[in-house]
Amino acid sequence: MVKEALVVPRENLFKEKYFEGFLPAHEHEFISVILKNFSYCPRGEELENNNNLQQIIPYVWIINQKTKKVFLYKRILSNNSQNKEYVEKRYLNKYSGGIGGHIEKDTEEKSDNPIQTTMLKEMKEEVFMKNYPVAEIIGYIKDDSDSIGKVHFGVIAIAKTLENVFSNDKEGLSSGKFYSVEEVEELFANTNNEIENWTKISWPFVKKYLIWDAAIGN
Repeated sequence: MVKEALVVPRENLFKEKYFEGFLPAHEHEFISVILKNFSYCPRGEELENNNNLQQIIPYVWIINQKTKKVFLYKRILSNNSQNKEYVEKRYLNKYSGGIGGHIEKDTEEKSDNPIQTTMLKEMKEEVFMKNYPVAEIIGYIKDDSDSIGKVHFGVIAIAKTLENVFSNDKEGLSSGKFYSVEEVEELFANTNNEIENWTKISWPFVKKYLIWDAAIGN
């Protein structure tokens, strides 16, 4: 059975505002635009090459409020992975701060807000926690600099926790752990490390959020 992904026509999504890079959530209400104009299309090469349709991707950073650290991981395809046909091979072996993926059509469950539903679903699939928090949307990413970015639109969110978090190796996640701001900066500065592009784009804003959150004592 072919999976279907949530998409929005590019002309509808950017009718009132277009941007490149990261846009804070308060600068434009993209969520309402998405929820009013979305449909589902079969995933595959045709969709991946259709610049007229934007695939909406929730991308959740997990922050530990107690330690003031952020969760990073690598995505690999190992013998433990359940999904041996993992399609996003373009992201393999790269460090990422974002938990997420395509919003897929679910005939068994209808949601008024498939974006939030998918954020929770992806966290439950990709990391182990006792209590899964509701993610707070902080901004959006649009990057037309490459073929991947041209057909995807990122909804960037932060999930706060006081717990430790463990990555799910069966979902292809490895080396997942919390890093301090200084450790993330050092990791990103090392040219031997490959970093996901959306992670690089959104990190400065997540960093500001983390520092601000620590400053007010939350």
